[in-house]
Amino acid sequence: MQPVPENLHFYRYEFKYILSFERLNVISNLLDSHLTRDKHSGANGDYPIRSVYFDSPSMRWFHEKRNGLHKRFKYRLRTYSHSSNSFSAPLYLELKGRDGSMVIKHRVRLQIDNFLNGIPYGSNWFRNFLYKTAAGNNIAERFIAQSFRYQLAPSVITDYKRAAWQDYTNPDFRATIDTESTAYRADWNGLPIGNPSHIIPNGGIVEIKFRYRIPFWFQRCIKEMNLERISCSKFQNAVEAVYLENNASRLDRLIERRVACLHL
Repeated sequence: MQPVPENLHFYRYEFKYILSFERLNVISNLLDSHLTRDKHSGANGDYPIRSVYFDSPSMRWFHEKRNGLHKRFKYRLRTYSHSSNSFSAPLYLELKGRDGSMVIKHRVRLQIDNFLNGIPYGSNWFRNFLYKTAAGNNIAERFIAQSFRYQLAPSVITDYKRAAWQDYTNPDFRATIDTESTAYRADWNGLPIGNPSHIIPNGGIVEIKFRYRIPFWFQRCIKEMNLERISCSKFQNAVEAVYLENNASRLDRLIERRVACLHL
């Protein structure tokens, strides 16, 4: 039997709800009764996620998000561990964007061994790495061009735990609950630096992802629990918590950006 090819391209709607821990338990039990836990879930029913977001020195993409630009995008590295000094497989470069209500995500799976050997050398090395290992990939080539244009470097990191559910008979619908969300400044090599800032400390984010429709049973849950859909970006919350609410971190960013530019 041929292995199922990995899905690297997503076009879907993503609805988010911020809930207290008590209400998260109710939703979690409901999802367990209708769906199946993600195959990557650990013993506690969840798994760690780390996103390393790139941005320009002027925080171009943060401001585009905060200003609610109708069409926007950003780049990030996505890995599935919270290591303080390394990355782990699988590792992806992702372009995540929005066109009105539609969320678009494209992934490039990175060769982890070569990546670990070189990422301490910074953004210039990373561009060369993509050129050599992902030549012809539209997302990699787009990142390379825009990395030069906007002087991109790692900006912030978000760590959190994710519980995920899916319906193997209806792959169109997926649900996740994210908790224990923290943010760090990103060093020029993409690793966390400084003290963590807690984002959404008193609860978590329920997110449903779908292309065509929300199942009837979840529509009923929305109505009965009076769930209010909100706009919530971990990227925006992380930048605000790490940089805008902390003057010392603003100065640290300026210093770190000077170091990062030496490796652009």
